[in-house]
Amino acid sequence: MSNLNIYQYLSNLDSLKSILTTLISIAVGSFTTYKVLNTVFQRENILFENLDRKLQMFDPPNQHDKDMNAELTEIKRNPLFKKVEPILIKGHNPNQITIVNNKSLVILGVGINFDYFEAVFNEAKRQRSPIIIYTYGDNQALKQNHWSLLNTYRWYSVSNTPLRLISDIFAILSTFVSENT
Repeated sequence: MSNLNIYQYLSNLDSLKSILTTLISIAVGSFTTYKVLNTVFQRENILFENLDRKLQMFDPPNQHDKDMNAELTEIKRNPLFKKVEPILIKGHNPNQITIVNNKSLVILGVGINFDYFEAVFNEAKRQRSPIIIYTYGDNQALKQNHWSLLNTYRWYSVSNTPLRLISDIFAILSTFVSENT
């Protein structure tokens, strides 16, 4: 072999090495980009699927004579929740509890009737629905019997203020994956 042939052979190997390095870099970059985008889109998909959930707001009479009308108005005005259909259920009629299903996000106000609170909570728990307990701004509304009941289920959150309520709704809709899906 002459020196010229050896030089050409080595140049071809160097070119092949450059091409392989470039192809490997493109493959690793493409795979990484795919994994990142797939993760982001899976999270967004959870939110979009959950926007089809019914938002059921149980608003029983409470010791402060407050209701959830202002919160309902804010939820309806919020552009993030345009697809969500909030339903405000006033009073403490036990017959209304049967509308809870596993496609619901339940907001349960703390009222003066613990039996009603317990019945709604247990039905939502039976349906495996996420629950937000709303205290109408009263940090002392939940008593020991409430906490004992809450500790029997892991898919609940306690909200004290309207801002926290809106935040909890968005957080649950963004992250909660139903066991049926």
